[in-house]
Amino acid sequence: MRLLTPIQAYELEDISMNSMGISGYKLMGNAGRCIADLAMKMISDNNVPLIVIVCGKGNNGGDGFATALELLNYNVQVQIYVTCNRGEIKDDALIFFLECESHKLPIIFGDTIPINLKPDLIIDGIIGTGFKGNLRQNLLPWIEWINSSESPVLSIDISSGLSGNSGEVLPIAVNADKTLTFGAPKVGTIFRKGPLYSGEVITENIGFPNLDEIDFSGIEWSMFDESLASVMLKKPGIDSNKYSNGKVLIIAGSKGLTGAAILTSYGALRSGVGLTITTSPSSLNDIYERSIIEGITLPLADNGSGHLLIDHYDQIMEKVEWADAVVLGPGIGRAQTTQELVIKLVESISKPLILDADGLFPFAGNYNKLRNRKYPLIITPHLGELSKLLGIESSELISNFPNIMKQFMSDFNHIAHIKQVPSCTFQKEISMINSTGNPGLATGGSGDVLSGILGSLVAQGFDLFTATTLSAYIHGKASDNLIKEKGFRGQIASDLLLQIPKVISHFEQS
Repeated sequence: MRLLTPIQAYELEDISMNSMGISGYKLMGNAGRCIADLAMKMISDNNVPLIVIVCGKGNNGGDGFATALELLNYNVQVQIYVTCNRGEIKDDALIFFLECESHKLPIIFGDTIPINLKPDLIIDGIIGTGFKGNLRQNLLPWIEWINSSESPVLSIDISSGLSGNSGEVLPIAVNADKTLTFGAPKVGTIFRKGPLYSGEVITENIGFPNLDEIDFSGIEWSMFDESLASVMLKKPGIDSNKYSNGKVLIIAGSKGLTGAAILTSYGALRSGVGLTITTSPSSLNDIYERSIIEGITLPLADNGSGHLLIDHYDQIMEKVEWADAVVLGPGIGRAQTTQELVIKLVESISKPLILDADGLFPFAGNYNKLRNRKYPLIITPHLGELSKLLGIESSELISNFPNIMKQFMSDFNHIAHIKQVPSCTFQKEISMINSTGNPGLATGGSGDVLSGILGSLVAQGFDLFTATTLSAYIHGKASDNLIKEKGFRGQIASDLLLQIPKVISHFEQS
């Protein structure tokens, strides 16, 4: 499923009108018909239902006026409230407004909020996808009234007050039961708080051309769902063996963080890799040996320090030759000598490398060494780690996520999997948004499990982009499966390990 940023939505309208010859008036009229049809499905069975349409001054309000005209064909009462002055309505929206006036539809301007009115449906046409920043003060009472009403709410294209870019709400947004969007859902309805305020998102084509035939600016956004997973995940060949199923080298763990190495190892093993080797500081090897009983460990003399040293470089590189994929970073710690080791390994490892957690730390504020790496690389930062890599504030990254990722990926020649809400995988100008996962994943160690799954799928021969999107899906689905038993707060990372085979087996049997 394709998704659009607000800028891309504007480009779609512009191309439709200027290149395809479809007038803005026709698009708005088509939108009105679609909204009216859905509205009639949402209203109660009253003899003459009352529908209130709240319109702003832009095209979103114009869609509301067009909807009011379409509703004249049904046995309903329509009441229009306009949040701006008459003189602020322009272009196609003005044409539909004047038509509403000519049909003597009741229209009320300004701040007259119908506090005591109990509509059967409220249609939100206050602000469209162009909204950014903070809501204007005069709109806050309207949105508060809509949210406090007991009426079902239908938002046009996007919930008013919801950022179409980031999914942020500053400070409030319409809490819609359904959102009818045109062309494709907007990324803001998927990111962060978007799903909470959008309700069920329904997409209609109001005359736009095929999205796949348009060269939009910025990143191409799509959703990864079960249908894609079912194409990618098949049962192993009948002649598979532990070597043909892939070998992963895991460079992870340190004193106090041995669990990261263990979770990564089992994330790999539970998702089908044939063999793992996990490096360990020798002073901690007893913990590794007792915990990773199905995997191999590589103890490295550490003089009791509890972390890996630059002196371990040659021994580790010997095992790199054995591996099909390498995971570097989970729980490895931030000792100076460990950071030196990480930097040298990133430069030297020619096998596909998954770089996560503390493995990203040495590159904070200077990701050029990652960008310039000659060999295959996947980085898996959460938003805090990514903000440090880029040298910007997390708040800026969240509020301008699509544009910042466009700029970052323009000169980053590798795969980036960003653990935000929801997680997204990027390769140049393509992004796949994961459809699984929930707040239960917000617990220590869950990212380590993901790194293990990712290393496993890469070692099994999946291309890096496919491996990353599929790993994110499996990881999130494992957590989704736990909700009934564990809830959100009750999940811990090790719970995921027994769910991973259940997720994968579903596709192996199909």
